[in-house]
Amino acid sequence: MKITLDPRNPGDVKVDVLVIAAGNEWRTGELAALDQRVDGRLVAEIQQRGFKGTSGQVAFFQTHGRLPARYILAVGIGDDEAPGMTAVAPLPGGSRRGTRVARSTSASPAAVQSWYRLAHAIVAQARDLQAASAAVVIPEGERSPATLEVVCEGALLSAYVFDRLKSATARRAPLLQHLILMVDRADTPTRAAVARAEHTAAATCYARDLINTPAALVTPTYLAEEARRIARRQRLQARILDPAGIKRAGMGALLGVAQGSAQPPRFIELSYRPAGKARTCVALAGKGITFDSGGLSLKNAEAMASQKRDMAGGAAVLAVMSVIRDLDISVEVRAYIPATENMPGGRAIKPGDVVRAYNGKTIEVLNTDAEGRLVLADALSFAAAAKPDVLIDLATLTAAVRAALGPRYAAIMGTDAGLVQALIGAGHACGEQLWELPLVPEYRSDIDSSVADIKNTGEGSAGTIIGGLFLREFVDQVPWAHIDFSSTVVADKPFACHPRGATGFGVRTLLRYLRNLQPGADG
Repeated sequence: MKITLDPRNPGDVKVDVLVIAAGNEWRTGELAALDQRVDGRLVAEIQQRGFKGTSGQVAFFQTHGRLPARYILAVGIGDDEAPGMTAVAPLPGGSRRGTRVARSTSASPAAVQSWYRLAHAIVAQARDLQAASAAVVIPEGERSPATLEVVCEGALLSAYVFDRLKSATARRAPLLQHLILMVDRADTPTRAAVARAEHTAAATCYARDLINTPAALVTPTYLAEEARRIARRQRLQARILDPAGIKRAGMGALLGVAQGSAQPPRFIELSYRPAGKARTCVALAGKGITFDSGGLSLKNAEAMASQKRDMAGGAAVLAVMSVIRDLDISVEVRAYIPATENMPGGRAIKPGDVVRAYNGKTIEVLNTDAEGRLVLADALSFAAAAKPDVLIDLATLTAAVRAALGPRYAAIMGTDAGLVQALIGAGHACGEQLWELPLVPEYRSDIDSSVADIKNTGEGSAGTIIGGLFLREFVDQVPWAHIDFSSTVVADKPFACHPRGATGFGVRTLLRYLRNLQPGADG
């Protein structure tokens, strides 16, 4: 989809659909001006259709040649808070390079969702009307770069389709090919906002592609080749460890999970350094289980059917790195992805086996289906050894998180309150909701082992928290946050800007968080 900026009078733009974002006082402003040009028929007709300007409500009007646009589409944005609120998100107070504050002047969570619903309505209605071009008018006073960025990003996310594995005749032709944002002036901040939206949406859709693609194609080797491709394009340093390298590094937990599969594991490391001197170093780790059968603790058929998604953490981290230099992020970022399958082969790890992680801790494996925390034990301890300022991991770690939070919230927990709140704020700014869970000290004894330093399962309750407590054993003293997003990585039912299937959750939160760390960040 091509996106352009246009400062002309909206009523003079020749497009298939002219979209007017209208609030509770929808009879005023641009709709009133257009109403005069169609002899008062516009307001009367959409009022007859029951339009009140509430968020997400739509009503269209056919112009019959009285305007250059074929249709006028009114989309409600009312009843939500207006953009412009300021969120303050501190960096971890324990950062070696000093306490700083990441400021955001983005919209409130309710307003962000309203703009996303507007963007979704544009794409959906354009599809229904067989429209190839659309122009959107944001109410005067709300046409900030931040708002235009959300609308642009939302439109690109709403247009996402995964059909590359369908035959050519079954693929849907893209309908909305050109989106025009009506602006007061196409100045540098506005053009930069559109560019950010394009990069962020592209990264999110890339993560969606990786997660939607079958595990027969997205193997550990495939992820490693993608990492090399990204490194070349973004000018990153890349290091890929094969099984021999993983063994030499002392990553026994990753090797233990991998030994039942015919697909060799890979440990992926990507490093980004900005052009100027970086004052902060952020490490990202993503679980990269390209298919999870459960190992010898075998899943049932229904649970196994969706397990190509178990590398969503790794996909999110790769996606962030795929646009890191395009967005001119000014902090140093290191990415780590332990990639393997979890299969029940003849050499598979057995319940009761003990593995040794990179930091030397031994782990009794009582359930081979709790494998994500094993591979992350190596990745986190490896990342922590390099002493970044903060460490963040993303993982489809537990089914329990969906039972606790449902399909729209992911869990977050960590050792640094400032880091956790900064990530929650970053998620709010882009419509990705995180809910903090406590690392309950009294539950730590549930993972004590009689034969090793720690065991990989608890006593059957508080599963998401137990997973977090396990991972905390491998981060040393580095400020750390863990995002368990098994609940949100796939949408069973489509919603605004998210078709059915992979959501790409986490990519935008991480990119927003990294942007907020920059001096003078606008959120």
